[in-house]
Amino acid sequence: MRHVVFAAVAVLLLAGCSTSPRPLVPDTAEGPTSYVCYSSMNSTPEEVRAIAETQCRRTGHGVAGLLGQSWTPLRCGILTPSVAAFQCGSSYSYYGGR
Repeated sequence: MRHVVFAAVAVLLLAGCSTSPRPLVPDTAEGPTSYVCYSSMNSTPEEVRAIAETQCRRTGHGVAGLLGQSWTPLRCGILTPSVAAFQCGSSYSYYGGR
């Protein structure tokens, strides 16, 4: 019983690790890059893009496109193990934008 309690506490502690959005990073000449950590089981592509849109708007840009996706549970956290990188820029071209 003691091991079960310890395991439950460990899972709860790990679940809270670094699930906040990553900051914008000025990686390219077109503008900063927005990284969104998410769970592919609980999030739709539209929800992930909306988060990127919110992050890009903080610098006066829209989402120009998707740069890539990866599965990174150690970087993003256990509950949101996937990450999508979006290019912030002046145009919208991913998931049916303008």
